[in-house]
Amino acid sequence: MSSKEDRKILAAERCARSFVWRSVHALGSLDLAILLLLSLAGVCAVATFLESGFSARVARAYVYQAPWFNVWLLLLGLNLTCSAATRWPWERKHAGFVITHAGILVLLAGALLGRAKGFEGSVDLSKGAPPVREVLLDRPRLTVESPATGQLFSTPFDPEVRPPRPDRPRLLPLPGSEVRLVIDGFTRRAHEKAVLTPDPSSTQPGLTLELTGPFGPEPMIVSLALGTFPRIDLGQMAMVEFRDSLGGSAEPRPTFRETQMILAQDPSHPILHNTAGTSSGYRFFVGSRETKAPMEFEILRPDGSGEVYRLSEILGRTLTDPDGTKILAARYWPNLVLRDGQPATEGEQPENPAVLVMLEGAVSDSSAPAQLLLAPGTTPGSVRFQGRSGNENPVLGEIRPGDKFSPGWRGWSARLVAWESSARIESVTEPLPDSDPRPGRPALRARLRHPSGSEGTARWIASGTSAILQTDGAASRIGFGLELQPLPFTVRLDSFEVPRDPGTEEPADFLASVTFAEEKKNLEVPAKLQMNQPATFPPGLWPQITGLSYKFSQAGWDPQNLNRTTLQVLHDPGWMLKWTGSLLVVAGIFSMFYLRDPKSAES
Repeated sequence: MSSKEDRKILAAERCARSFVWRSVHALGSLDLAILLLLSLAGVCAVATFLESGFSARVARAYVYQAPWFNVWLLLLGLNLTCSAATRWPWERKHAGFVITHAGILVLLAGALLGRAKGFEGSVDLSKGAPPVREVLLDRPRLTVESPATGQLFSTPFDPEVRPPRPDRPRLLPLPGSEVRLVIDGFTRRAHEKAVLTPDPSSTQPGLTLELTGPFGPEPMIVSLALGTFPRIDLGQMAMVEFRDSLGGSAEPRPTFRETQMILAQDPSHPILHNTAGTSSGYRFFVGSRETKAPMEFEILRPDGSGEVYRLSEILGRTLTDPDGTKILAARYWPNLVLRDGQPATEGEQPENPAVLVMLEGAVSDSSAPAQLLLAPGTTPGSVRFQGRSGNENPVLGEIRPGDKFSPGWRGWSARLVAWESSARIESVTEPLPDSDPRPGRPALRARLRHPSGSEGTARWIASGTSAILQTDGAASRIGFGLELQPLPFTVRLDSFEVPRDPGTEEPADFLASVTFAEEKKNLEVPAKLQMNQPATFPPGLWPQITGLSYKFSQAGWDPQNLNRTTLQVLHDPGWMLKWTGSLLVVAGIFSMFYLRDPKSAES
């Protein structure tokens, strides 16, 4: 059968006597194929808009992972299958057409298999930590506890897809209970803070401070409880600590002794010796403003401040600087010369004036963090404090709630907001305002609703945390976080290095050594990862060809901790089908255009 007319007659006879063939010709029609392809272009455009305007999660939820999209893919596959079937019986000239359609079908099967069984996630590894066997996926989930049985249930829940709001909450039933979970808020940036809560069962006191500094107009709130949460580090430059007492808490700084021979003609290069090995930072100048005017002596401190004295008034007199440093102008030579290696003077005319200055004080340590130490005061409800910053002398005092005081930090002030004789510290999650540049974690606001209509207190739950929510006669622990995908093996970080470009601090490469281990097979495989050079497990060519392997690539690192790295993990069991389908499509198109019988006019 070689003519178009004969095939049209055969098709008409099939459709006339068989409902199946009528359905095959209808589903394999060119009109349906064009409609599906045009809809595919529109769907891809919408998905691209959703991904760029919102996020990849939104695009996946509304398009790629939506049930209607699966139906669309199945309909496309059915159209391709039926379109190839309408050419039956196939002839040699149909080879390219059939191969191309088969390739697209295999490609679609690989995509569906990869989406159903594959995943892409990340894993954090630390040197010396136990091996890891779970991967963190970008799939938010909600874990709820049944109030009746205590059993945990987990369900996918992505608040970015349809953000809950007070006027449009999300209601979820709790298994084994008539109580409902109400989620009415979502934020992409939230932070946890410690809050002082009165607790009669506690035997330890607690306090809340308000610190105001040069970092901005908003004060910083600090809550501490003796014994449970006694200390907080404000970055690397300051620390606040609540202690039983301040006795013996002031740690004296090491002292130094320094001598400087100051030459009036070259004051920037004094002859200096310091027992601490480094200069105190003090500078001195000696001279007169006018001819025959009295000699003057200038002190310039490390912070840039200073004073000028008449040399005759302070010579041989010890001055105590505000930071506690003692300064003594011990000797003066109007016309300095050396005799037998010792300084001396020739005459009383100031032709080459020089002064020997002796200093004694505490060693400067500008890198030392500022400290504010607190302790219960001498009377109930009062607090003693001791503050120190760098080289400044410590400040001491006793305060009560509402009192303002200086913590001894330049540019800072503090206020004792509250004092509780019996208290505990509770961690509370709150959204960050838009003006706050600090990074945060996604969080949702939830509460429980009883069938009677009463509702419990709403709480913010940050990603990776959980909270206990309560209402009348019911309580449930609610957790929110990303899904964990178990691995059939473990991975351990042995070492991590970041070579630098010569002469710079720019990373030239990322070198990670890991060990994969599979307990069932008693197998351990070391591997190395580099930039653009991933590692795969299980080893061997066959797992990689079939897509059964797991690929690990360098994804992130912490410049402050080179014993830690983040790897991207990719597992795609549909990989082989995708490549096979792509090759079949190429081969089919090649057959249709280059191996086609030029004498044939049939499509």
